[in-house]
Amino acid sequence: MIQHILHWNYKDDIAEEDRARIEAALEALPNKVPSLRGLRWGTVTGGRNQIFSHTFVMLFDDMEGLQEYATHPAHVRFAAPFREACAAQVVVDFEERI
Repeated sequence: MIQHILHWNYKDDIAEEDRARIEAALEALPNKVPSLRGLRWGTVTGGRNQIFSHTFVMLFDDMEGLQEYATHPAHVRFAAPFREACAAQVVVDFEERI
């Protein structure tokens, strides 16, 4: 199983309704991208590193599934406005060992 984790902050000038539209599009991705096996996301509520305000975790069976997601039209449509709305992002992909 591959986990695709992204931490982000919105730009200060992104309106709440635009954030809600982006988050609804994020939540819709599992129904549109067959290789995306699971999605969890939310606001960061604690931890030692409070740099980012939001996080999502996506699950894929393998790297091929993650690559299919990366080029899927639904992801491409989501990614452009998402990136534009973000002040900062950090992405980590890893393969589960257990």
